[in-house]
Amino acid sequence: MEHLCSRIGPVLALLFFLSVSRMHKVRATPNLDLPTIVLVPGAWHSPVHYNLLFSRLKLSGYPIISGRLPSCSSPKPQIETVAGDADYIRETLLLPQINAGKDVVLVMHSYGGCPGSAAAAGLSKAAQTVAGKKGGIIGLIFVCGFIAHEGESLLSTLPGDKFNPWVIEYGNGQLGVENPQEIFYNDVNPTLAEAAINELRNQSQNSLETPSGPPAWLEPYYDGRRAYLICTKDDAIPPIGQEMMISNSKVPWDVHQIAASHSPFLSQPSVVADWIDYEIAIFQSVGSNLTNISDSTVGANATSPLMISPAEFNMTLAAVS
Repeated sequence: MEHLCSRIGPVLALLFFLSVSRMHKVRATPNLDLPTIVLVPGAWHSPVHYNLLFSRLKLSGYPIISGRLPSCSSPKPQIETVAGDADYIRETLLLPQINAGKDVVLVMHSYGGCPGSAAAAGLSKAAQTVAGKKGGIIGLIFVCGFIAHEGESLLSTLPGDKFNPWVIEYGNGQLGVENPQEIFYNDVNPTLAEAAINELRNQSQNSLETPSGPPAWLEPYYDGRRAYLICTKDDAIPPIGQEMMISNSKVPWDVHQIAASHSPFLSQPSVVADWIDYEIAIFQSVGSNLTNISDSTVGANATSPLMISPAEFNMTLAAVS
């Protein structure tokens, strides 16, 4: 595959990989409807970067919703904020699904955790049920994502409240990335990484400096319904930083690790899809007549009767690198 990819241009690389799927486990969910997955991209990224992951999830039957955040490739970066991104996520991605009576799982990558968590506040399945409505968010999934408390910005979670050296400040309100292949895609096929780099867009500096709103992950409903994937080869958000955010949240998470860069959805899309599917099975079992897994704790792995065991899954993560 690598030899063939080296012979095609970067513009075609993404299309080639979309047409080639590895064997992917299709989950048999007993009498449970699959929720809609809403994915919030990270900074500089767009939904096209996640197409490999989407293709795997669609094999299992999941509806997928995503969209480029207003702060990415904005013609007016100075006016973009976390709140503006949160409003877009809430009004454009989440509420149309929830108001249609659909259950939703919110997947957030990197910066997407800041506006995504704020957008989801008050939209849980429990809150919707109390309001006499169907649908709602049944779980939150972070892929090397920022866990921001109310009032925190992405910048404030970084050491010294300073951007990393690889962030390029253009002076016009826009931010770029120096050497994105190393920072974002250090384990991705080089030709595919080049195609991904060509799809990166400038990010509003203000969006990374403005405060986040009250996050949904603090709501008690999500006990047993929060999941985090630590990427141990991440050069954008070091693993220790991911671990610190989980610990500082003071709430329980189901935490797994993958030997991957900041973009496991490109380097190991099938593994990430299986993990998301695994977590959704847990979310759907909490409070149902299946095994209740509400006692999940930080760093501990819950067990689910619907999927492979966490031990088996972690062996898979270690083997596929």
